[in-house]
Amino acid sequence: MTEDASPEETSAASPTSPAVATAPAAAPTREGDTKAYAFGDIEIRLTPNELGVYTAVHIPNPSQKPMSFSFTVRVTGPQGYEVMMKRFFPHVLPGDTGREAGLLIDEDEAPVPADPTVEIVAFEQTGA
Repeated sequence: MTEDASPEETSAASPTSPAVATAPAAAPTREGDTKAYAFGDIEIRLTPNELGVYTAVHIPNPSQKPMSFSFTVRVTGPQGYEVMMKRFFPHVLPGDTGREAGLLIDEDEAPVPADPTVEIVAFEQTGA
């Protein structure tokens, strides 16, 4: 499993008090070919195309102090499509949002799903 966006290392720091809810996803909404999931405050948008699944993640910082976030999401589909996206946002200011997007391509060349799904595999936040 791979992606064409360059990965960043995930912080091993211990979490502090939660500023972002990572509740189970509500039913996704659709806007054309894009499927949007909300995991509490975290929004993940999936748009399949002929090469892979374009994946955009937005993590807001609603706290009163800078925060760092790291996450891993898994995008899956039928016929074995499975790709992981790992990122680290080192210093998100209060009221700002960490944003990352990339085209996720299955290295095993599984067919791109027309209706992909996503789950948060890991999420950490620390005071910046």
